[in-house]
Amino acid sequence: MSSPLPIRIRAPLPLLILAAALLGLAPAPAAAQAHLRLLLPPLSSPDQVYARFQPLAAYLQRALGVTVEARVASDLESLLRLAREDRPQVAYLCPLIYTRLADDGDLLPLARLRRNGKSTFRTAIVVRHNSPYEHLDELKGARFAYGNPVCAASRLVPEVMFAQAGLDPRKDFFEERTLGSNENALYTVAADLFDATAVDEAAAQPFVDRGLLRVLRYSRPIPQYILAASPATPPDLRRRIRSALAGMQRPAHADVLDAIGSDVDGFVATDDADYDVIRHMQREHGSDDSPLDILAPQQGPRAGEGVER
Repeated sequence: MSSPLPIRIRAPLPLLILAAALLGLAPAPAAAQAHLRLLLPPLSSPDQVYARFQPLAAYLQRALGVTVEARVASDLESLLRLAREDRPQVAYLCPLIYTRLADDGDLLPLARLRRNGKSTFRTAIVVRHNSPYEHLDELKGARFAYGNPVCAASRLVPEVMFAQAGLDPRKDFFEERTLGSNENALYTVAADLFDATAVDEAAAQPFVDRGLLRVLRYSRPIPQYILAASPATPPDLRRRIRSALAGMQRPAHADVLDAIGSDVDGFVATDDADYDVIRHMQREHGSDDSPLDILAPQQGPRAGEGVER
């Protein structure tokens, strides 16, 4: 007697999916699986930076339908290491750090900050309100304080301005010192411990408004801070992040924007080529003694680099 043929039950596909779901075997929706990190630089104390950008992380989480976690890097070395991790993330960076990481293939541009209607900013070289200095070339023999040496506005851009004015800081300044933060540099100039410093104009403005300092010269406009995504961030998610950022405006998102800065209007879409001006400055005038160059030495110019916009 022959053995009975095996019985095959062909259940409809919807029933199989339902059964798998009941057993906990169904894959979670793509949105539920996504986890995005918002990486932030150590602009000030970690608590202060987190407080400024947590509303943005919450906004992106609502807009994207994915979990967004804000993470503040403890220092520059940590920021560079975390920015290179192979995971979905968006990093908020100054132009100089962005170009270094982008040239290494670690970041893709999304949007840049807009303040007072502008997505560019200027370096302000400032002196005390009663300083005898009136022109940049008069700073020979001065005591100059650098703030954050990684910030283009505080080191790279003033080096370009000095060169254009015929100044060699290492020869012409009586003293030059790096103080680590723009706030430190501004206060030391206000206290007459140094004669001048260079910071971005937004950082200088409160001291100018209070009559403590005045602007000796502004630089040409340079692109603002940028939000850039890691290559591991899926293309569709990058597109939706860019759209969510571009959609922020006052008064609808005033609480999120005010947390970042009272003069912040939102973000505008940006391209990598917008930052070629920084690459040009770095190639022509950058020094090799900044923390960024020590921790992440330039690997060499990329093709087509150096077109100043």
